Amino acid sequence: MDLLEAKHLLETGKTTPLALLEEALERAKAHEDRNALAYLDEEGAREEALRLTEELKGGRTRGPLHGLPLTVKDLFPVRGMPTRAGTQAPLPPLSEEALAVRRLKEAGALLFAKTNMHEIALGITGENPWTGPVRNAIDPTRQAGGSSSGSAVAVALGIGLASLGSDTGGSIRIPAAFNGVVGFKPSYSRVGLEGALPLSRSTDHGGPLAKTVRDAHLLTEILAGESIPLEGPQNPTFGVPLDFLEGRLGLGVRRGFQRLLEDLPGLRAEVKEVSLPLKGAYEVYTRLVRYEAARIHEKALKEHPEGFSSQVREALLAGLALTEKDYRDAVAEREVLRLELVKALRGVDALLLPTQPLPAPPLGTEEVELESGKKGHREAFIILTLPFSLLGVPTLTLPFARVEGMPVGLQVVGPYAEDGRVLAIGGWLEARLR
Repeated sequence: MDLLEAKHLLETGKTTPLALLEEALERAKAHEDRNALAYLDEEGAREEALRLTEELKGGRTRGPLHGLPLTVKDLFPVRGMPTRAGTQAPLPPLSEEALAVRRLKEAGALLFAKTNMHEIALGITGENPWTGPVRNAIDPTRQAGGSSSGSAVAVALGIGLASLGSDTGGSIRIPAAFNGVVGFKPSYSRVGLEGALPLSRSTDHGGPLAKTVRDAHLLTEILAGESIPLEGPQNPTFGVPLDFLEGRLGLGVRRGFQRLLEDLPGLRAEVKEVSLPLKGAYEVYTRLVRYEAARIHEKALKEHPEGFSSQVREALLAGLALTEKDYRDAVAEREVLRLELVKALRGVDALLLPTQPLPAPPLGTEEVELESGKKGHREAFIILTLPFSLLGVPTLTLPFARVEGMPVGLQVVGPYAEDGRVLAIGGWLEARLR
């Protein structure tokens, strides 16, 4: 059941907020082995569900999400719940409640749990030595992706109807793709991140993970605090950056993507090859994010370095070693990449490319095999997603194929601020890929 289906059942009196919560709690218990949740207050959630149920019976609703149970990634403070962000290091001062959380609550959402994540959001595997790995919803021997690991697994397994996540280089899209759900990274600053734990202030995005594109659209409007009209073409023109993808996919994903491209003309869509070299994007992104993250966590890094796992500590120390000139150079190089993307989007409605090069790999994977040969896990997976958070443009992932029995995601990328277009095209694709 997706969010809008549950909303309809509530509005027609066929279910209650309490019944929806109980179903989510049952699923959380049944799938404890996946380690999706960082915090769950059953008693408090039931009390709130009862209040929401009574209000609904009395004909009162708080907003469009009244009584719908959702989860929240554990870097967004929620009043009455702890925020640990998957680390044992002290966090910088945070507000009592994040703006995005407040907007969900004002819309009537029942926020009943916080989800596990890659430590401080600095990683894409979902394997966390402090909290244990989040395990894939389809195959628990595989990675869940990160850093919004628990959010994606919770949505896939019905532990709540949707989740609030964050994306700095792929942290909504990679776990969504690994677990066969929809993830949307809106345009930079569309969803306010005030009060949340930052990783890289110039690259962080907040957004939803959900079962469907229409659910993601509703949640994005609420999180953004504004209407986002769905305005997309009936017969879209897709740009495919074959030069950017060269050597960066595994054979199974390449075959699935090629089949899709062959099918699209029959669905009355046009496919064009576009150039998007994006040389150096991985290095620019790494410098920017590590520099900014190191300064956010500098106090804890110096006073309590043991609170960070070794991998995260090493990345932060590398960021601390970067100079202001290194950072300024990376900012300037980002603007060159931005112009490349603007040029690639001219004459097409959206770019289309896989979200991941391979299906979710086994837990503990450090190296993978691509068309071009062996590649380190981080670079292999994040290179397909990081350009679009680095450059701040709206990007959606939705399931489009299966490889080795596992879901594979498709990215739809649009120009900055054209969130409604990306979501409309995503809905067009979703209706035809089912």
